[in-house]
Amino acid sequence: MDIVDELRQRQTALEGIMRDLALDAVTIVGNSAVGPISYGCFRYFTDHRTYYHLQALVARPSEEMAICVGSILHLDGVRSKGFEDIRLGPDILGSVLSVLSEQKIHRLGVSFEMLPANWELAIKEKFPDMELVDITDDIFALRNVHSNYEIECIKECAKMTDTAYAAVCAMVKPGVRMSDLHAEMDYAMKKAGAEETFTLMTNGVFSYKDNQLPCLQPFSWPDDRIVQNGDCIGMEITPRYKGYWTQLARTVCVGEMNQDLKKAHELQLKAIDFAVEMFKPGARLEAILKALWSFTQEHGYIPKLPFGHIVGLDLDEGGRGSLESKLVIQKGTNFVLHPTMVLDDMDYSIFWGDPYLVTDGGAVRMNDSSTELLVL
Repeated sequence: MDIVDELRQRQTALEGIMRDLALDAVTIVGNSAVGPISYGCFRYFTDHRTYYHLQALVARPSEEMAICVGSILHLDGVRSKGFEDIRLGPDILGSVLSVLSEQKIHRLGVSFEMLPANWELAIKEKFPDMELVDITDDIFALRNVHSNYEIECIKECAKMTDTAYAAVCAMVKPGVRMSDLHAEMDYAMKKAGAEETFTLMTNGVFSYKDNQLPCLQPFSWPDDRIVQNGDCIGMEITPRYKGYWTQLARTVCVGEMNQDLKKAHELQLKAIDFAVEMFKPGARLEAILKALWSFTQEHGYIPKLPFGHIVGLDLDEGGRGSLESKLVIQKGTNFVLHPTMVLDDMDYSIFWGDPYLVTDGGAVRMNDSSTELLVL
């Protein structure tokens, strides 16, 4: 199946949501940010990348979907996916309001996670009798069931994590700059076909007491730090391919084995093996996270969220932080499992985890990188 046929099926499913909720139309706003649940909704129904400007679509039952874009640069991309009703202009909100004015709409489906506040105010001012209905969860339930097309994209993306990890491992040695390692990783993924990357790296000496390996966080960008003998390098390798993200988390030793890291790594693998057995179609994420929480405590460690996250068109699709999650695991669910286990004198754990795909027979690891703790 090509992407045009895939999009037709998704639009048919969206019409089903509109019928079930008695909606006259749906408006979905797209944003280029990396984040949870709703940033990828516009991409899901259009396969169009959002950059520079917000984009939006307006869908109405049994009618052609209207796509509102802010630049002529977007026209060919949208047309190539089979769309014809393309509203071009720098005022995206004005285009949306114009489409909504073309027929009487009583109930409009939106995602309040993505709808800008000024858009909501403008819609309510222009259409005071229109009811806004939040359909975030309904669309996420649709997105959480991956098609064969999506699964093939996810598998290809997982291969890129292996390529990047191998490229970095070949470069690691005392004296190399962290920025050079980051550049090599990014180059390897882009050369393999990644459309973008969200890659984090950190270095220092891991220890159960007085840990000097900084936590990976959104600000772990490359700099001119020089790798030293005895350092540990933590990394989250995160490419995006045809819209779909996946992630590989690894920590390596430089020059010599770090004994604390070795002990933590051994427990990390046990925790991952324990959790993977529970990722089967029909399982509740809440039960898996609570079982992993108890596993961590039973081994003398303190559990800390996140334990991982569901990934797809968004990097975190609703599975990251809650022990009360009501998410039901589906065949085709793609998740990155990286448990966080600390001790009293630690603020954060090591960085280790892999992407898994849920099949009828259980969860299957999608990458081939070694799970051995490497000394480079």
